[in-house]
Amino acid sequence: MVVDLESQRRVVEEYLATRTIQPRRVVLVTEDLDLDSLTAALEKDDPLHENPAWGCIVATEPRAHQVYAEWAVRQGMHVLLEKPVTARDLRVNGPDEALGLAADHHRLNELVEKKGVTVVVQAQRRAHPAYRLVKEILGDIVGEFGVPITYMDIHHADGTWNMPWEFASRDGHPYKYGYGKLLHSGYHFIDLFCWLAEVNQNIGMPPDRLGLDVFAVDARSIDAQITGDSYERLFGAARLRPYSDLPRPASLPIQPWGETDVVVLARLMNGSGVLTTAVLSLLQSSFSGRSWLELPEDTYKGNGRIRHERVTIQVGPLMAIQIHSYQDGLRDGTSPFQVVVHRNRELVGGEAVTRMTMRSEEDGSVAASDSLNIRAREQILQDFLAADGRRSGLALHRTTVRVVSAAVAGVARLARGGSGRSVVALDGSVSEWYRPE
Repeated sequence: MVVDLESQRRVVEEYLATRTIQPRRVVLVTEDLDLDSLTAALEKDDPLHENPAWGCIVATEPRAHQVYAEWAVRQGMHVLLEKPVTARDLRVNGPDEALGLAADHHRLNELVEKKGVTVVVQAQRRAHPAYRLVKEILGDIVGEFGVPITYMDIHHADGTWNMPWEFASRDGHPYKYGYGKLLHSGYHFIDLFCWLAEVNQNIGMPPDRLGLDVFAVDARSIDAQITGDSYERLFGAARLRPYSDLPRPASLPIQPWGETDVVVLARLMNGSGVLTTAVLSLLQSSFSGRSWLELPEDTYKGNGRIRHERVTIQVGPLMAIQIHSYQDGLRDGTSPFQVVVHRNRELVGGEAVTRMTMRSEEDGSVAASDSLNIRAREQILQDFLAADGRRSGLALHRTTVRVVSAAVAGVARLARGGSGRSVVALDGSVSEWYRPE
Protein backbone atom coordinates (compact mmCIF):
# COMPACT_ATOMS: atom_id res chain seq x y z
CA MET A 1 0.00 0.00 0.00
CA VAL A 2 1.31 3.44 -0.94
CA VAL A 3 0.38 6.44 1.20
CA ASP A 4 1.18 9.98 0.12
CA LEU A 5 -0.27 13.48 0.01
CA GLU A 6 -3.07 14.51 -2.31
CA SER A 7 -0.80 17.32 -3.48
CA GLN A 8 1.64 14.68 -4.76
CA ARG A 9 -0.94 12.78 -6.86
CA ARG A 10 0.75 13.52 -10.19
CA VAL A 11 4.20 12.51 -8.92
CA VAL A 12 2.87 9.26 -7.44
CA GLU A 13 0.87 8.32 -10.53
CA GLU A 14 3.79 9.02 -12.87
CA TYR A 15 6.13 6.95 -10.70
CA LEU A 16 3.79 3.96 -10.44
CA ALA A 17 3.04 4.03 -14.17
CA THR A 18 6.60 2.85 -14.87
CA ARG A 19 6.64 0.03 -12.29
CA THR A 20 5.83 -3.65 -12.84
CA ILE A 21 4.86 -4.29 -9.21
CA GLN A 22 1.76 -2.32 -8.26
CA PRO A 23 0.37 -1.59 -4.79
CA ARG A 24 -2.97 -3.06 -3.75
CA ARG A 25 -4.08 0.41 -2.86
CA VAL A 26 -2.96 4.04 -3.11
CA VAL A 27 -4.17 6.36 -0.34
CA LEU A 28 -3.75 10.11 -0.84
CA VAL A 29 -4.37 12.15 2.29
CA THR A 30 -4.52 15.84 3.14
CA GLU A 31 -1.55 17.46 4.86
CA ASP A 32 -3.38 18.33 8.08
CA LEU A 33 -4.43 14.82 9.19
CA ASP A 34 -3.96 13.89 12.83
CA LEU A 35 -3.45 10.30 14.01
CA ASP A 36 -7.17 9.51 14.37
CA SER A 37 -8.06 10.92 10.94
CA LEU A 38 -5.12 9.16 9.30
CA THR A 39 -6.11 5.85 10.90
CA ALA A 40 -9.67 6.25 9.63
CA ALA A 41 -8.47 7.09 6.11
CA LEU A 42 -6.11 4.10 5.99
CA GLU A 43 -8.62 1.63 7.43
CA LYS A 44 -11.42 2.57 5.04
CA ASP A 45 -11.86 -0.29 2.55
CA ASP A 46 -8.47 -1.57 3.64
CA PRO A 47 -7.29 -4.48 1.42
CA LEU A 48 -4.64 -5.37 4.01
CA HIS A 49 -7.13 -6.43 6.69
CA GLU A 50 -7.24 -10.07 5.58
CA ASN A 51 -3.49 -10.17 4.99
CA PRO A 52 -2.00 -7.62 7.40
CA ALA A 53 1.16 -5.78 6.43
CA TRP A 54 4.35 -6.96 8.12
CA GLY A 55 6.19 -3.67 7.91
CA CYS A 56 6.09 -0.02 6.94
CA ILE A 57 8.73 2.32 5.49
CA VAL A 58 8.28 5.92 6.64
CA ALA A 59 10.13 8.21 4.23
CA THR A 60 8.20 11.48 4.34
CA GLU A 61 8.84 15.09 5.18
CA PRO A 62 9.94 14.62 8.81
CA ARG A 63 7.08 16.58 10.43
CA ALA A 64 4.87 13.62 9.40
CA HIS A 65 7.16 10.91 10.80
CA GLN A 66 5.48 10.68 14.19
CA VAL A 67 1.93 10.17 12.97
CA TYR A 68 2.85 7.60 10.29
CA ALA A 69 5.24 5.66 12.55
CA GLU A 70 2.80 5.63 15.44
CA TRP A 71 -0.01 4.42 13.17
CA ALA A 72 2.18 1.58 11.84
CA VAL A 73 3.38 0.50 15.28
CA ARG A 74 -0.20 0.50 16.61
CA GLN A 75 -1.07 -1.89 13.75
CA GLY A 76 1.76 -4.19 14.90
CA MET A 77 4.08 -3.40 11.98
CA HIS A 78 7.87 -3.20 12.04
CA VAL A 79 9.06 0.19 10.78
CA LEU A 80 12.01 1.53 8.83
CA LEU A 81 12.09 5.21 9.79
CA GLU A 82 14.06 7.82 7.88
CA LYS A 83 16.07 10.28 9.96
CA PRO A 84 15.37 12.43 11.88
CA VAL A 85 13.07 10.46 14.18
CA THR A 86 10.60 13.38 14.20
CA ALA A 87 10.43 17.10 13.43
CA ARG A 88 8.08 19.88 14.48
CA ASP A 89 7.03 23.29 13.22
CA LEU A 90 9.29 25.69 15.15
CA ARG A 91 7.94 29.02 13.90
CA VAL A 92 5.90 29.95 16.97
CA ASN A 93 7.22 28.17 20.08
CA GLY A 94 10.60 27.14 18.72
CA PRO A 95 12.56 26.18 21.88
CA ASP A 96 9.67 24.29 23.49
CA GLU A 97 8.75 22.51 20.27
CA ALA A 98 12.40 21.52 19.77
CA LEU A 99 12.51 19.89 23.20
CA GLY A 100 9.35 18.03 22.22
CA LEU A 101 11.46 15.97 19.80
CA ALA A 102 12.81 14.03 22.79
CA ALA A 103 9.25 13.55 24.08
CA ASP A 104 8.25 12.24 20.63
CA HIS A 105 11.04 9.66 20.77
CA HIS A 106 10.11 8.58 24.29
CA ARG A 107 6.43 8.19 23.42
CA LEU A 108 7.14 6.20 20.26
CA ASN A 109 9.71 4.00 22.00
CA GLU A 110 7.28 3.16 24.81
CA LEU A 111 4.69 2.16 22.20
CA VAL A 112 7.27 0.03 20.35
CA GLU A 113 8.12 -1.86 23.54
CA LYS A 114 4.43 -2.36 24.34
CA LYS A 115 3.67 -3.72 20.86
CA GLY A 116 6.81 -5.85 20.65
CA VAL A 117 7.82 -4.60 17.20
CA THR A 118 11.09 -3.19 15.87
CA VAL A 119 11.68 0.33 14.59
CA VAL A 120 14.97 0.78 12.74
CA VAL A 121 16.23 4.32 12.10
CA GLN A 122 17.97 4.85 8.76
CA ALA A 123 21.24 6.24 10.17
CA GLN A 124 23.58 4.45 7.81
CA ARG A 125 26.91 5.47 9.32
CA ARG A 126 26.22 3.00 12.11
CA ALA A 127 26.50 0.30 9.41
CA HIS A 128 29.31 1.94 7.40
CA PRO A 129 32.27 -0.48 7.24
CA ALA A 130 34.88 2.26 7.69
CA TYR A 131 33.16 3.92 10.64
CA ARG A 132 32.55 0.53 12.27
CA LEU A 133 36.26 -0.26 11.89
CA VAL A 134 37.18 3.11 13.43
CA LYS A 135 34.87 2.52 16.39
CA GLU A 136 36.40 -0.94 16.92
CA ILE A 137 39.93 0.52 16.91
CA LEU A 138 38.87 3.25 19.35
CA GLY A 139 37.10 0.79 21.62
CA ASP A 140 40.21 -1.38 21.87
CA ILE A 141 42.58 1.47 22.77
CA VAL A 142 40.16 3.24 25.15
CA GLY A 143 39.24 -0.02 26.88
CA GLU A 144 42.82 -1.25 27.30
CA PHE A 145 44.41 1.97 28.55
CA GLY A 146 41.48 3.81 30.14
CA VAL A 147 42.11 7.01 28.15
CA PRO A 148 38.93 8.44 26.57
CA ILE A 149 38.43 10.11 23.24
CA THR A 150 39.71 13.54 24.19
CA TYR A 151 38.79 15.46 21.03
CA MET A 152 36.58 15.01 17.98
CA ASP A 153 36.18 17.25 14.95
CA ILE A 154 33.37 16.41 12.51
CA HIS A 155 32.95 18.50 9.37
CA HIS A 156 30.16 17.90 6.87
CA ALA A 157 29.43 20.15 3.90
CA ASP A 158 26.28 19.27 1.97
CA GLY A 159 26.95 21.34 -1.13
CA THR A 160 23.31 22.46 -1.20
CA TRP A 161 22.73 25.82 -2.86
CA ASN A 162 19.18 27.08 -2.52
CA MET A 163 18.23 30.09 -4.59
CA PRO A 164 16.78 32.80 -2.29
CA TRP A 165 13.20 32.39 -3.53
CA GLU A 166 13.35 28.60 -2.91
CA PHE A 167 13.53 29.04 0.86
CA ALA A 168 9.91 30.20 0.87
CA SER A 169 8.62 27.55 -1.52
CA ARG A 170 10.36 24.25 -0.80
CA ASP A 171 8.64 21.50 1.18
CA GLY A 172 11.44 18.95 0.71
CA HIS A 173 14.26 19.72 3.16
CA PRO A 174 12.42 22.91 4.11
CA TYR A 175 13.59 25.92 6.09
CA LYS A 176 10.28 27.78 6.19
CA TYR A 177 9.03 25.78 9.20
CA GLY A 178 11.84 27.08 11.41
CA TYR A 179 14.24 24.15 11.17
CA GLY A 180 17.02 23.21 8.78
CA LYS A 181 20.39 21.46 8.74
CA LEU A 182 20.14 19.80 12.17
CA LEU A 183 16.93 18.00 11.16
CA HIS A 184 18.21 17.36 7.63
CA SER A 185 21.59 15.67 7.14
CA GLY A 186 22.91 17.16 10.39
CA TYR A 187 21.16 14.37 12.30
CA HIS A 188 23.61 11.86 10.82
CA PHE A 189 26.60 13.65 12.30
CA ILE A 190 25.16 14.32 15.73
CA ASP A 191 24.41 10.59 15.70
CA LEU A 192 27.94 9.76 14.50
CA PHE A 193 29.42 11.80 17.36
CA CYS A 194 27.15 10.18 19.99
CA TRP A 195 27.72 6.69 18.58
CA LEU A 196 31.53 6.94 18.42
CA ALA A 197 31.66 8.57 21.87
CA GLU A 198 30.01 5.46 23.36
CA VAL A 199 33.53 3.98 23.67
CA ASN A 200 34.11 6.44 26.54
CA GLN A 201 31.82 4.27 28.66
CA ASN A 202 34.79 1.88 28.94
CA ILE A 203 36.81 4.17 31.22
CA GLY A 204 36.64 4.26 35.02
CA MET A 205 34.72 7.54 35.28
CA PRO A 206 32.66 7.79 32.08
CA PRO A 207 30.89 11.02 31.10
CA ASP A 208 27.52 11.67 32.70
CA ARG A 209 26.49 14.87 30.88
CA LEU A 210 27.09 16.82 27.71
CA GLY A 211 27.54 20.57 27.44
CA LEU A 212 26.48 22.26 24.19
CA ASP A 213 26.98 25.65 22.62
CA VAL A 214 25.55 26.27 19.15
CA PHE A 215 26.00 29.00 16.54
CA ALA A 216 23.91 29.16 13.39
CA VAL A 217 23.42 30.93 10.08
CA ASP A 218 19.87 31.03 8.74
CA ALA A 219 18.34 31.75 5.35
CA ARG A 220 18.18 35.48 6.04
CA SER A 221 21.93 35.53 6.61
CA ILE A 222 22.48 33.65 3.34
CA ASP A 223 20.52 36.44 1.67
CA ALA A 224 23.07 38.87 3.11
CA GLN A 225 26.09 36.75 2.15
CA ILE A 226 25.11 36.43 -1.52
CA THR A 227 23.35 39.64 -2.53
CA GLY A 228 21.27 40.43 -5.57
CA ASP A 229 24.29 42.09 -7.11
CA SER A 230 26.30 38.88 -6.80
CA TYR A 231 23.49 36.82 -8.37
CA GLU A 232 23.35 39.29 -11.26
CA ARG A 233 27.10 38.97 -11.83
CA LEU A 234 26.86 35.17 -11.74
CA PHE A 235 23.74 34.60 -13.83
CA GLY A 236 22.98 37.85 -15.62
CA ALA A 237 19.99 40.16 -15.25
CA ALA A 238 17.98 38.53 -18.04
CA ARG A 239 18.09 35.07 -16.45
CA LEU A 240 17.15 36.48 -13.06
CA ARG A 241 14.21 38.57 -14.25
CA PRO A 242 11.52 35.81 -14.05
CA TYR A 243 12.37 35.30 -10.36
CA SER A 244 12.64 38.95 -9.33
CA ASP A 245 9.16 39.23 -7.79
CA LEU A 246 9.21 35.94 -5.85
CA PRO A 247 9.37 36.18 -2.03
CA ARG A 248 12.78 35.64 -0.46
CA PRO A 249 14.00 35.72 3.17
CA ALA A 250 14.94 39.40 3.04
CA SER A 251 11.39 40.28 1.98
CA LEU A 252 9.81 38.28 4.83
CA PRO A 253 11.40 39.83 7.95
CA ILE A 254 8.97 38.31 10.48
CA GLN A 255 9.33 34.73 9.20
CA PRO A 256 11.61 32.57 11.42
CA TRP A 257 13.92 30.54 9.18
CA GLY A 258 15.67 27.26 9.80
CA GLU A 259 19.44 27.11 9.95
CA THR A 260 21.46 26.45 6.80
CA ASP A 261 24.78 26.15 8.65
CA VAL A 262 25.47 25.38 12.29
CA VAL A 263 28.55 24.94 14.46
CA VAL A 264 28.10 22.84 17.59
CA LEU A 265 30.69 22.97 20.40
CA ALA A 266 30.33 20.01 22.74
CA ARG A 267 31.90 18.90 26.02
CA LEU A 268 31.53 15.44 27.55
CA MET A 269 31.91 15.83 31.30
CA ASN A 270 32.10 13.90 34.56
CA GLY A 271 32.01 15.95 37.76
CA SER A 272 34.15 19.03 37.18
CA GLY A 273 36.31 17.30 34.59
CA VAL A 274 35.96 17.66 30.81
CA LEU A 275 36.76 14.33 29.18
CA THR A 276 36.04 15.17 25.53
CA THR A 277 35.76 18.37 23.56
CA ALA A 278 34.20 18.33 20.11
CA VAL A 279 33.50 20.64 17.20
CA LEU A 280 30.79 19.76 14.69
CA SER A 281 30.68 22.11 11.70
CA LEU A 282 27.59 21.19 9.71
CA LEU A 283 27.05 23.15 6.52
CA GLN A 284 24.49 23.15 3.75
CA SER A 285 25.41 26.41 2.02
CA SER A 286 28.86 25.13 1.02
CA PHE A 287 30.77 24.48 -2.22
CA SER A 288 28.29 23.31 -4.86
CA GLY A 289 28.19 22.23 -8.47
CA ARG A 290 24.90 24.06 -9.12
CA SER A 291 25.13 26.53 -12.01
CA TRP A 292 21.43 26.90 -12.87
CA LEU A 293 18.47 28.84 -11.51
CA GLU A 294 15.67 26.40 -12.32
CA LEU A 295 14.83 23.82 -9.65
CA PRO A 296 15.18 20.35 -11.25
CA GLU A 297 12.82 17.40 -10.78
CA ASP A 298 15.43 15.67 -8.60
CA THR A 299 16.12 18.24 -5.90
CA TYR A 300 18.16 15.78 -3.81
CA LYS A 301 21.03 14.36 -5.88
CA GLY A 302 20.32 16.20 -9.12
CA ASN A 303 20.75 19.78 -7.94
CA GLY A 304 24.52 20.12 -7.84
CA ARG A 305 25.20 18.69 -4.39
CA ILE A 306 28.87 17.95 -3.70
CA ARG A 307 29.53 16.37 -0.31
CA HIS A 308 32.70 16.92 1.71
CA GLU A 309 33.04 14.91 4.93
CA ARG A 310 35.97 14.89 7.35
CA VAL A 311 36.48 13.52 10.86
CA THR A 312 39.47 13.85 13.21
CA ILE A 313 39.61 11.95 16.51
CA GLN A 314 42.26 12.22 19.25
CA VAL A 315 42.76 9.75 22.10
CA GLY A 316 45.05 11.95 24.18
CA PRO A 317 48.73 11.23 23.42
CA LEU A 318 48.03 7.64 22.33
CA MET A 319 46.20 7.81 19.00
CA ALA A 320 44.87 10.07 16.27
CA ILE A 321 42.49 9.00 13.50
CA GLN A 322 41.69 11.02 10.40
CA ILE A 323 38.85 10.23 7.98
CA HIS A 324 38.40 11.89 4.58
CA SER A 325 35.45 11.44 2.22
CA TYR A 326 35.39 14.17 -0.42
CA GLN A 327 33.33 14.07 -3.60
CA ASP A 328 35.06 15.76 -6.53
CA GLY A 329 31.80 16.58 -8.29
CA LEU A 330 32.91 15.12 -11.62
CA ARG A 331 30.59 12.72 -13.46
CA ASP A 332 33.28 10.07 -13.86
CA GLY A 333 35.39 11.14 -10.90
CA THR A 334 36.41 9.16 -7.84
CA SER A 335 35.69 9.87 -4.21
CA PRO A 336 37.66 7.38 -2.13
CA PHE A 337 37.00 6.91 1.57
CA GLN A 338 40.33 7.19 3.38
CA VAL A 339 41.23 6.39 6.99
CA VAL A 340 44.62 7.21 8.56
CA VAL A 341 45.48 5.89 12.04
CA HIS A 342 48.46 7.31 13.99
CA ARG A 343 49.63 5.33 17.03
CA ASN A 344 52.16 6.01 19.78
CA ARG A 345 53.57 2.58 19.01
CA GLU A 346 56.21 2.59 21.77
CA LEU A 347 53.35 2.65 24.28
CA VAL A 348 50.38 1.00 22.57
CA GLY A 349 52.06 -1.15 19.90
CA GLY A 350 51.00 -1.62 16.30
CA GLU A 351 52.05 0.36 13.25
CA ALA A 352 53.02 3.99 13.76
CA VAL A 353 50.90 5.03 10.77
CA THR A 354 48.27 2.94 8.98
CA ARG A 355 46.71 4.30 5.79
CA MET A 356 43.59 2.64 4.46
CA THR A 357 41.60 3.42 1.33
CA MET A 358 38.45 1.48 2.01
CA ARG A 359 37.31 -1.29 -0.29
CA SER A 360 34.31 -3.54 -0.45
CA GLU A 361 33.86 -6.97 -2.02
CA GLU A 362 31.16 -5.72 -4.36
CA ASP A 363 33.28 -2.90 -5.75
CA GLY A 364 36.44 -4.93 -6.31
CA SER A 365 39.22 -2.40 -6.04
CA VAL A 366 38.83 1.04 -4.51
CA ALA A 367 35.28 1.77 -3.38
CA ALA A 368 33.93 5.25 -3.87
CA SER A 369 32.66 6.79 -0.65
CA ASP A 370 29.18 6.98 -2.17
CA SER A 371 29.14 3.25 -2.82
CA LEU A 372 30.13 2.58 0.79
CA ASN A 373 27.27 4.81 1.94
CA ILE A 374 24.89 2.92 -0.34
CA ARG A 375 26.10 -0.42 1.06
CA ALA A 376 25.54 0.92 4.57
CA ARG A 377 21.99 2.02 3.70
CA GLU A 378 21.35 -1.43 2.26
CA GLN A 379 22.58 -2.98 5.51
CA ILE A 380 20.13 -0.87 7.54
CA LEU A 381 17.37 -1.98 5.15
CA GLN A 382 18.41 -5.61 5.70
CA ASP A 383 18.27 -5.01 9.46
CA PHE A 384 14.70 -3.78 9.07
CA LEU A 385 13.73 -6.81 6.97
CA ALA A 386 15.20 -9.04 9.70
CA ALA A 387 13.45 -7.01 12.44
CA ASP A 388 16.93 -6.51 13.93
CA GLY A 389 17.35 -3.35 15.99
CA ARG A 390 20.79 -4.12 17.41
CA ARG A 391 22.56 -1.73 15.05
CA SER A 392 20.19 1.24 14.71
CA GLY A 393 17.05 0.45 16.68
CA LEU A 394 14.92 3.33 17.91
CA ALA A 395 15.96 2.92 21.56
CA LEU A 396 19.64 3.32 20.59
CA HIS A 397 18.91 6.84 19.32
CA ARG A 398 17.78 8.24 22.69
CA THR A 399 21.00 10.20 23.35
CA THR A 400 21.20 11.39 19.75
CA VAL A 401 17.62 12.67 19.84
CA ARG A 402 18.22 14.46 23.14
CA VAL A 403 21.36 16.15 21.80
CA VAL A 404 19.61 17.09 18.55
CA SER A 405 16.64 18.43 20.54
CA ALA A 406 18.93 20.55 22.72
CA ALA A 407 20.90 21.82 19.72
CA VAL A 408 17.75 22.74 17.78
CA ALA A 409 16.36 24.45 20.90
CA GLY A 410 19.63 26.40 21.15
CA VAL A 411 19.33 27.56 17.55
CA ALA A 412 15.72 28.62 18.18
CA ARG A 413 16.72 30.54 21.32
CA LEU A 414 19.55 32.27 19.43
CA ALA A 415 17.08 33.41 16.78
CA ARG A 416 15.01 34.99 19.56
CA GLY A 417 17.98 36.80 21.14
CA GLY A 418 18.79 34.16 23.77
CA SER A 419 21.67 31.77 24.43
CA GLY A 420 22.56 28.64 22.48
CA ARG A 421 24.10 26.95 25.52
CA SER A 422 22.68 23.96 27.41
CA VAL A 423 23.56 20.80 29.34
CA VAL A 424 22.15 17.36 28.48
CA ALA A 425 22.09 14.45 30.94
CA LEU A 426 23.42 11.21 29.44
CA ASP A 427 21.67 8.94 31.95
CA GLY A 428 18.58 7.68 30.13
CA SER A 429 16.65 7.24 33.38
CA VAL A 430 16.89 10.96 34.23
CA SER A 431 13.60 12.66 33.39
CA GLU A 432 14.96 16.21 33.80
CA TRP A 433 17.50 15.67 31.07
CA TYR A 434 17.86 19.25 29.78
CA ARG A 435 19.08 22.48 31.35
CA PRO A 436 19.49 25.74 29.37
CA GLU A 437 22.35 28.03 30.32
